[in-house]
This record gives sequence, C-alpha cells and structure tokens, in this order.
Amino acid sequence: MKTVPCIVTVRLNASLPSDLPEILADWPEKGLKMIRWQSPGNLTSMPAEQLWQASKAGIWNHVSGPDLFDNGNETVPVRYILDHPHVVHSFDLPRDRTHLPAMSHAYDKIDPLPGIPFWQTLSGHEAILSYLARYPASYLIRLRWDNHTRIILGNDVVFYFEPPSALSPEFLNQVCAMVIAGGSVDTTHVRSNLENAFLIGYAMENQKMVGCSCLKHPRTALILRLKKATGLDFSGCVERGYTSVRPEYRSLGVGRRLLEGLTARAGKYKIFAIIDEDNLATQKIARWNNTRKITTYFSEKTNKPMGIWMPAHMRPPEKETGSDSEQSPGEDIQ
Repeated sequence: MKTVPCIVTVRLNASLPSDLPEILADWPEKGLKMIRWQSPGNLTSMPAEQLWQASKAGIWNHVSGPDLFDNGNETVPVRYILDHPHVVHSFDLPRDRTHLPAMSHAYDKIDPLPGIPFWQTLSGHEAILSYLARYPASYLIRLRWDNHTRIILGNDVVFYFEPPSALSPEFLNQVCAMVIAGGSVDTTHVRSNLENAFLIGYAMENQKMVGCSCLKHPRTALILRLKKATGLDFSGCVERGYTSVRPEYRSLGVGRRLLEGLTARAGKYKIFAIIDEDNLATQKIARWNNTRKITTYFSEKTNKPMGIWMPAHMRPPEKETGSDSEQSPGEDIQ
C-alpha cells in the first residue's frame, strides 16, 4: 500500500518532544515528508542537531512563525536559517516580504547563485508537501527557478586543479573570498598562503564557484608550533586546508572530490591536515577520502584540541626522541 505523505508539527522551545528521536527514526517509513518547526515567538536559538538529523533522514524542515522576520531584524535564528539552506529547507515568507532580510548567506556576498529556490515560488508549506509526495526532499532541495528556467544544483559541477600561477589575481580574489566565507579559518594570511600554495582545487557550476580547497606550503611558524606540540616535523610536507563549500552544495560530494583530486596530484609531497576535534563533518569527509588521524595536540592559538590527519597510504613524519607529545604517530584515534 502506498503511504500517504504527512507532516508533523514540532514546537520550537527549550524542551523538544521526548519522542522526537523515534519520530526521526521511524516515521519516514510511515510517510513523514516534512517537519513544521513552529516558533512560539521571541525565538532565540535553533535545535541544530535535531534539524541535521531530520535532514539526513530525508525529511524536509520548514520553519514557521510570525516573529521570524519582524522589523527586518536578523536575529540568531534568522541568521541560522539563512546560513543553512541545506538544513532549514524552507520557512514562512512574510506576505509583503518587505521585512525579509536579504535572501543570502556569506557566500552570496561573493557571487549569488542564479534564480531562487523553487519552494519560494509556491504558496506555503502545504504546497511544498504536495511536491514532496512526488519527489524526494534531496531533489527538491537542489531545485532552483531562474526566469522560467529550471536549474538542478550539482548536475554539472566541473572540478579544476591548478597552481596559483595559472590563476588571475581576480580569480584568486574569488578563491580567497570563498575561503573566508566559510568562517572557520584565521583570515590573516589567506591571500598570501593561496598565492604561495602548491595546488588549488576549485569546483564550478553555472559559471559560479561552488567550492574550493588547496595544498599549501605551511608557514615556518606553524611547523615549529607543531613540532613543539607533537614532536613531529612536517617540513617538506604540504598542508591540505581552506576547504569551503557553499551550503547548497553540501552533501553532494563536492568536498570529497576536491580532496580526492588534490591527494592524487600531490606528487612528491606528503599531505597533512589540521581538523578541530569537534568538527565532525570535516572529519567524516576526511575518512571518506581514506585519511586517518595520526595524532592530537592542544592548540594554544585556538584554545582547543586539534587532530592532525594524513592520507592512509602516506607515512607520518618520525617522532623526535624525548618529545612531550602524548600520542604516537600512526595511531588512528576514533
């Protein structure tokens, strides 16, 4: 028997329903297509983990509430909604739209994608649900509408891997802006590090950059800090970093293919990457790319524990005798 597409409403407040994990685990098989997250007013935060879980389960997340765009203020919840279109798939639009903040996130300040999300051409969450009865959420999320033209994100992504000398200064500016838009790196040396990188990888679709990463020559100061913290000497290695993917293209394999392409083109160099211990998404991509964590250390610069990762087929640098580092090279910490 064909299941009837259904929607459940979850009130956004400090205490989410105790049976929410069961809803996310069991209800998709019963026809659940959408969760309507209802704002009670004066919303101050978003349940990021639960939204992620629902999205991964193939459920469409719709945020509803009269206070979302009051007076055009970009509150924390509003900013989260606009910055995570791959997690919050739709939301109530004000009738006149005059109080709606710019429909963009940090990446759109570089070069906005063509058109608008398809769901914005519909009349509300019930209309979206009717489409979810025919198409999976993973498809509708990627669908955009541009002057009566349908665009499906991710169908025609092209990957390039070039030395910085092959890129124009203007294009390097775009790569730099893409990295900074990711919001997870120290911006002090981004441009100079890109100019001196070994290789830059970037992904393009519809003449827009949708992702980037690079193999950069680590600064001497970083090599010395790592040597002091771990006892490992990364001289002569290249650091994989500055990976940044537009939210609309996440979970489409863009980051994974960038890392695969860079690794395959490393030549004589060994590759290492530094990943926050709490950055589980990047760690997952690293594992998909057959990369393992070889050691951990506490970074005084970031004031948090960090992991150092290397491709599994590459031998880590030898540890100096007498190092204070607690972790031996080659140990994969799960």
